[in-house]
Amino acid sequence: MIKMNRLRKPLSMGLSLLLALSIIHPVSADNAASQKIDMKSSSDKITTSKVNAKLSKEFESNDYVTYLVKMKEQVDTAAVSKQAMQKATIEKQTASATKLSVRSTVVSSLRETASRSQYTLESFLEKELDLGKVKEYKSYFIVNALAVTSTKEVMEQIALLPEVDKLLPNEQRYMQKTEISSENATAAPATESAKTPAKEADTKESAATNDKSLQTENVEWNIDSINAPAVWDRGIDGTGIVVANLDSGVDYTHPALRSKWRGLDASGNIVDPELSWYDPHSNASLPADGDGHGTHTMGTMVGSEANGTNKIGVAPGAKWIAVRIFNPSTTDAIILDGGQWLIAPVDAEGNLHPELAPDVVNNSWGGGAGLDEWFRPMVQAWRDAQIFPEFSAGNVTLTNPGGPGSVANPANYPESFATGATDINGNLASFSLLGPSPYEEIKPEVSAPGVNIRSSV
Repeated sequence: MIKMNRLRKPLSMGLSLLLALSIIHPVSADNAASQKIDMKSSSDKITTSKVNAKLSKEFESNDYVTYLVKMKEQVDTAAVSKQAMQKATIEKQTASATKLSVRSTVVSSLRETASRSQYTLESFLEKELDLGKVKEYKSYFIVNALAVTSTKEVMEQIALLPEVDKLLPNEQRYMQKTEISSENATAAPATESAKTPAKEADTKESAATNDKSLQTENVEWNIDSINAPAVWDRGIDGTGIVVANLDSGVDYTHPALRSKWRGLDASGNIVDPELSWYDPHSNASLPADGDGHGTHTMGTMVGSEANGTNKIGVAPGAKWIAVRIFNPSTTDAIILDGGQWLIAPVDAEGNLHPELAPDVVNNSWGGGAGLDEWFRPMVQAWRDAQIFPEFSAGNVTLTNPGGPGSVANPANYPESFATGATDINGNLASFSLLGPSPYEEIKPEVSAPGVNIRSSV
C-alpha cells in the first residue's frame, strides 16, 4: 500500500504538471515570437540609426564593400595636451623637450584608447576573416576608427555593438587644383647680383644694401608681396623647421627641393626614407609625384636652388617631408592612414617616432561646405601635438558654387587655419570659397597669392 501510494502520487503530480504545461505552452510560444519580432525591430532601428544611407545603398550592388567604423570613444586630445604641458612646466623642461613630451603623450593616449575600445570588434572581425565574410580591415588611432571590407551581414552585426558610433562610406576625395603658371621653376633666369660684395663695401649703408640685394634676388612676386624677404632679413627663413604636405606626392629630384628633403644627409645620401616619406596610396619607397600638384605646393613652401637662387618658397631654410594621399583621387581611409603617419612617422621595424613629426602640414584637399566632422579628431590631434594644420579654403566646384558660408571642410573646422587665394593685384580669386564657417567663425583666416604661381613644376 505504501509503495503503491508512493508511486501514484508522483505520477498524478506529473500528469497535473503536463496538463498545466499544455495549457501554458501556446502562450509562451506567442511571447517568444513577439520577443523575436521586438528584437528584430530594435536591431533594424539600431542599424538604421548608425549606418549611413549611402553605405546601405552600396551593398545593393556589391557583395563586399569597404566602409569606415567610427567608435564612440574619442580622445580629448586638448585635455591630454594641456596635462602634458603642465607636467613639462613643473619639471622645467626645455621647449624642445616639452614639444616631444606633449607629442608622445598625445600619441600614447590615442593608441591606448583605440586598442582598448576596438578589442571586441577586432576579435569579431578576426573570426569573420577566417570565415571569408571579411576581406580585410585596418585599425586607426588618429581617429578612433577602422576601415573594414566585408559583407552586409557583418556590417549589420558591427552596427549592433554598443561601442560603435556610426558606419560611413569610404568616400572618394579630390585635390583642390591650383592655378599654375606656365613658366618652369627650374628655368628662372638669375638676376645680376650686387657688383660689390658686402665685405668690400665702403660703408655700412652700402653693405646693408648689398646684403638685401643678395637675399632678395630671384624672389617670385607672390613671395615678395607677403614681405617674406623682410622676415628673412631678420634671420627667420624656416631653418630648424620641418614642413609637410598631404598631397599628390613630391618629386624629390627637383633641384629646388632635393637638398631640402629630410631623407638626405649632408652628403646627399638617402637615409631612412620611410621616416621622411609615406605613400599609403601607391606604396612608392621614395618621394614621387605623378600629378605635379604636391611638388608645386612644396615648392611654394620651401623651394630654392641649392646655391640660394630661384627663391620660389616662403621658408627656403626649412626641411620637408611628405605623404602621398592622392594619385590623382583618394579615399577617406587613405587620408586617415596618411594623417596618422604624420603625427608619428613609422620606421622599417614598425616603431613610431612622434619626435619626427613635422611642425607644419599643408593640405590642399577637402569636402563640401557645412558640417562634416569625420576628420575633426585628426585635425585636433595634430593641433594638440603642436603640428600647425593649414588647409586651403577650397575652390568653386559644380556642387559648391561658392558664396557666403561655402568654405569647405576640414578648412572650416575651428582647429584648421584656412587660406583663401588672391591674384597678383591682391583681389580675391574668383574660385576661392568664402566664410563664415558653420561654427560661426571667420574663415578663411587669411588670403594669400594663389593664382598663376610659378613654383617647382
